[in-house]
Amino acid sequence: MLSHVPQAVEAYGIALLNRLDGMAGLREGLRRIAADRGDWAGIPMPMSDTPLVIEPSYPKAAELMAIGRNAEPEEPGWTKVNEWYSRRRRQSVLIGRDLAGKLHWGYSGAVHHGGLELATLGASDAWGIEQEARAVRLLGTLVRHRQFKQYLLTGMFIERSPRSGVHYLFRKLRPTLALRESRDDMRILCALCLHPIAYYAGSWGGGMCPTDDVIAHLMLMRGDEPMFWRRANQHPPYRSEAGL
Repeated sequence: MLSHVPQAVEAYGIALLNRLDGMAGLREGLRRIAADRGDWAGIPMPMSDTPLVIEPSYPKAAELMAIGRNAEPEEPGWTKVNEWYSRRRRQSVLIGRDLAGKLHWGYSGAVHHGGLELATLGASDAWGIEQEARAVRLLGTLVRHRQFKQYLLTGMFIERSPRSGVHYLFRKLRPTLALRESRDDMRILCALCLHPIAYYAGSWGGGMCPTDDVIAHLMLMRGDEPMFWRRANQHPPYRSEAGL
């Protein structure tokens, strides 16, 4: 009988958490639908305030992305001619042509950490404590004790690729940093941003719970490092999207 006590206590704890989580019912419903359909991953949860961007090969990706978006198409008033990033102004410079053929230029709205962090905080309603706890336990079986301790205490850990010699700083709810040793210092090559299934636009949050995204980065780096670089968006360290 004693062997069943931990499972019973865990089940009670999960039930209590779900009663406090207003999104738990929807999350569980999506999980059951995905299981019944035989999907290769769970269904990303649409959010009314933060649109989903989903991998096109995922089942019903277009339909899921349409939820919560404005159904009325915007009237095109101009065509983009060119765009580049100004490091001095920390925003993009845009050149466009209006319907009469006249050229215009201006700056896009600067992206800063505050907006990204607030959007990520809002996206957290899509994740459950139960799912994140399972992912953390799984990560504990994949890394060394010191790495796991660092992750629990700081939300990040580092691992060196034996193939390329690049060091990867895996971070919770931030892009993975690729670093190269340079004499007595570390040089940041770029920030690798990748969400295997989906992400919430304008945030660092993915369709999977945060530690599942970290595990995906880690396993892809170990299994196919060139593929990791090809699939990830490579943000320069001076861009706000890099999370530095």
